[in-house]
Amino acid sequence: MTLNAERVTFTKKKKTVVCPEPLAPLADTHAHLLSFWGKEVPETLVRAKAAGIDLLVTVFDPIADKRSVTDYSDWLTHEILPMQDIPQIKYLAGVHPYGAPDYTDDVHAQVVAALDDPLCAGVGEIGLDYHMDYDDDIAPAPHDVQIECMARQLELAVCRNVPVELHLRHEDTDQERTSHVDAYSVLREIGVPQAGCVLHCFGEDRTTMERFVDLGCYIAYGGAATFKRNDDVREAFAATPLDRILFETDCPYMAPEPIRGLECEPAMISITANALVNDRVDRTGENAEAIARATWENACKLFQK
Repeated sequence: MTLNAERVTFTKKKKTVVCPEPLAPLADTHAHLLSFWGKEVPETLVRAKAAGIDLLVTVFDPIADKRSVTDYSDWLTHEILPMQDIPQIKYLAGVHPYGAPDYTDDVHAQVVAALDDPLCAGVGEIGLDYHMDYDDDIAPAPHDVQIECMARQLELAVCRNVPVELHLRHEDTDQERTSHVDAYSVLREIGVPQAGCVLHCFGEDRTTMERFVDLGCYIAYGGAATFKRNDDVREAFAATPLDRILFETDCPYMAPEPIRGLECEPAMISITANALVNDRVDRTGENAEAIARATWENACKLFQK
């Protein structure tokens, strides 16, 4: 792993934060490259490589992205991959639960077609979102419609034996964590792909983590795990088996502390990783480099086939 001599920095309210030098190669296992509102994709990828990111997994949604899998693959192949000094890039294809009411056979065929693309490493992000998004005025689709959409795509991942990434969200007041309860039932019924299943952007407690790890799932932690109020998420990270942890940004959303509020980009995963690894070391006494190395090896196992 060779980093640029000049470190990548980000500035918030006149305070400059330097991306720490990673203890092992980094993988951003969940990024939305088509969703930046104030950044150019090529520039973010160059910064990512300079910050130590060697593998990036982005996501393609034929409904939300309003383009075909052919168009998406062509964009990566002709505009992004020829660039120098950027991470290796793979993508996942799948329909977010917001799109569940519009998940037709034609859309499903797009997801199937994507899996024949060598750049496509699996299915995602799929799942269940029971949260009312007042900021964007998005109401959750009926639960049964979401469950059917998730199950159909999960079955595809199982049949093709490719990794799948799950988006699971409920209201903060939902003490039952209904989205996770329902997703657990779907996984028990359909199965967990042998190639891997990831709970992306994990924001729950240790008990919830342990239930899904017992099913064979990986748990991905992003910038939200660094937020001051999320000590229960950091506790879950510290308890997650080394062979099940991953890092992600979910960019452009949820930049980590102390630059929370900025538009997130892949390079910022170095800040998240440093904070979570150090917190885990404080809690468990483990070797920091071993933790960092484990997240890299897990990402390679899942997405570098």
